[in-house]
Amino acid sequence: MRSQARETVFKYLFSRLFNPDDEGLFVVLTKELNDSDKEFANELLKGVLDNEERLLESISNLSIGYKLNRLRNADKCALLLGMAELDNFKDTPTAVIIDETVNLVSKYSTENSTDFVNGILAQYAKER
Repeated sequence: MRSQARETVFKYLFSRLFNPDDEGLFVVLTKELNDSDKEFANELLKGVLDNEERLLESISNLSIGYKLNRLRNADKCALLLGMAELDNFKDTPTAVIIDETVNLVSKYSTENSTDFVNGILAQYAKER
C-alpha cells in the first residue's frame, strides 16, 4: 500500500534531520515494501529532495505566524512529503494525499499538528 511507502519516506526524512549522511537508511527502510511501493517511495523522495528549498519556502510562506525553525520536525517532514506528492502525483486525488499526510502527523506528532498540517496542505493545494 502507498500508505506504508509514504510512512517510509517520512521516517527517512525525519532521520535525515539528525543524520544527513546516512543515505543507506532509505535502502534498509524500503526493504519491506513491494516493488510498486518501492518505486513510489523512490519517486516521492526524489520529489522532496529535488524541490526541498522551494517546498520549505512555501511552508514558510503558508505558515503565517510561525517561523520555519519553530515548526515541529515531524510536521515539517510531513508537509514536505505531502507537498511533493501534490506536485508530482497528479493522478492521486488531493483529498487522499492530504488525508494520508494528516494520518502520519496524527501518528508521529501532536494533536494540534493535524489541524495545522491539514490547513497548510489545503492552502497549498488550492494555490497550485
